[in-house]
Amino acid sequence: MIQDNIYVGLDFGTTKICVVVASKNSDGSIDIIGLGKAPSDGIRRGVVVNIDSTVQSIRDAITEAERMSGVQIKAVTAGIAGGHIKSFNQRGTIAVKGGREITQKDVERVIETAAATNITVGNEILAILPQQFILDGQSEIKDPIGMSGVRLEADVHIITGAVSSAQNIIRSCEKAGIIVNDIVLEQLASSESVLSDDEKEIGVCLIDGGGGTSDMAVFKQGAVFHTAALLIGGRNFTKDLAIGLNTPESEAEKLKIKNGCVWMPLVEEDERIEVPTVGGRPPRLVSKATVTQILQARAEEVFQIFKGELQYKGLLDHLGAGVVITGGLSNHEGIDMLAAEILGVPVRVGRPHNVGGLSDYVHDPKYATGVGLAICAAKKGKSSGARLSSSGDSDEKQFTNVLGRMKGWFSEFF
Repeated sequence: MIQDNIYVGLDFGTTKICVVVASKNSDGSIDIIGLGKAPSDGIRRGVVVNIDSTVQSIRDAITEAERMSGVQIKAVTAGIAGGHIKSFNQRGTIAVKGGREITQKDVERVIETAAATNITVGNEILAILPQQFILDGQSEIKDPIGMSGVRLEADVHIITGAVSSAQNIIRSCEKAGIIVNDIVLEQLASSESVLSDDEKEIGVCLIDGGGGTSDMAVFKQGAVFHTAALLIGGRNFTKDLAIGLNTPESEAEKLKIKNGCVWMPLVEEDERIEVPTVGGRPPRLVSKATVTQILQARAEEVFQIFKGELQYKGLLDHLGAGVVITGGLSNHEGIDMLAAEILGVPVRVGRPHNVGGLSDYVHDPKYATGVGLAICAAKKGKSSGARLSSSGDSDEKQFTNVLGRMKGWFSEFF
């Protein structure tokens, strides 16, 4: 039975498809009531590369989530990520005749002006996120409606992405028998489940490390000031182990999950790990220090790149709340210590919080995006039963409808 208060997040991960089902209570609190996951064979670095494989993964994850939650899933809020995602900040200005009160139409008009920019062919503006409004020189205004002035300005953060990537997400879901209500940038979704309002206000950087990409979002004064994606993820760590230890990637993945440490001071000198080898040879013992050295080198690369990005944008000195690491990357032992050493700011691991129900099931950071997507759906009232297009709608029409809603993210993130 479809229920109007059921909200579903669908995380398109490189290593897994994850479906999180949530219900919204009368007091506004959110309970997790179902979780489904399946290996992701058709996605590389956040981008769909094989529709049929992705469709099967979606169906498997949906089936598991429906079985656990006891509800029928017809619509989802999906995540989007990948190296094609780009972002930049821009300012727009309009005149307000007669110094009258600012209206909602004025706000929409100044944001439209700020978003009037040329972008790369094949890309589309996915989101426009206001950072602040400036009225007659007075800055740091969050909501100018009702105030009086003659010159209204808006600083906005604009996110663009490949049209084809969003279309393939919608097409995969349609073939799996579900509708896409919204598409949300994955690090913004993760921020909904692991960051507090206070952290966003005083300045915080979220690093969401997935299987194919590591994504960043920087918040200041409650608004998004910078987003970025790095094409290095958990699969790179696994491949490093496979090559360095001469072991199959499948075994390297198990080894990483069980013994993954990225901070040498935590490793005992005489600790040994059994490592399977290739070619039918017997397994051999290697020191955990060797495994840690391999993983730490890759983790250092990730944080050095992000440090350079933060310094280049002039944001490293504005992170009063430091850095929060989530996603599968954060499950490496010592990840917070290594990051704090490189970035020079406080670091914590971000786990989904402020949700009830089956919260223990999704306490793992790797579910941060899925939980965040369900929270985004609940905030916007996009239930699993909401069918926003008819079965006869074309992919192009469905994409246009979703794109229009994506550009309205600012009401949720500002």
